[in-house]
Amino acid sequence: MKLRSCVLAVAFFAIGMLGSAKADLVFRVAQTSPPGDITVGLANAATFSIFVSSTVPNQTFFGTDVTISLSSGTGAGGRMVAGTNDLLPASSNPAGWLAGSFDAPGATTANYSTLANTALNLQTSESLLATVRLSTVGATAGTYTAFISDIASIDGGFNSIALSPSSTLSTTYKITAVPEPSSMALAGIALAGIGYRIRKRRSKSVEPS
Repeated sequence: MKLRSCVLAVAFFAIGMLGSAKADLVFRVAQTSPPGDITVGLANAATFSIFVSSTVPNQTFFGTDVTISLSSGTGAGGRMVAGTNDLLPASSNPAGWLAGSFDAPGATTANYSTLANTALNLQTSESLLATVRLSTVGATAGTYTAFISDIASIDGGFNSIALSPSSTLSTTYKITAVPEPSSMALAGIALAGIGYRIRKRRSKSVEPS
């Protein structure tokens, strides 16, 4: 009886470990272009990407709901204008992003919802889930944050998959103003003047005594 109890205990422990290991999806949001500061006043100023992976290989993945939002720090304005479904383009919602996510003036929140026709297997390496494009028309220079929330994912049996605490749910980005033409002209004149002075000093230093 003791041996049987030990075997059952090990079996239940193994099942429990498999179950807990299965319920781990890792999400990450990041600014993928441009690599640095974002310029103000552009209709297609930047792209943000949402990545997904699993803490164990061959994790069954059937679909997910995600909300991506923008919040202002020291700046103001900027909105999301388009999104694409990259991981599940043949899903029941090929566009990925719900209608109305981007067509509202000044929209700063977009909802992503998709369901695959057949289950996929995620790996420990990241897969690109979705991308969203940012407009900075009407925005002001400053710092901002993009973050994802309301994540609800399901496996092939329509069971909920838990979110891994190692997920990166937010990223901070910076919008910078474009220098005015007059300021650029003044800077050019100043640089030209400095260059002239340097050349003049060099020519004096090589004059014969």
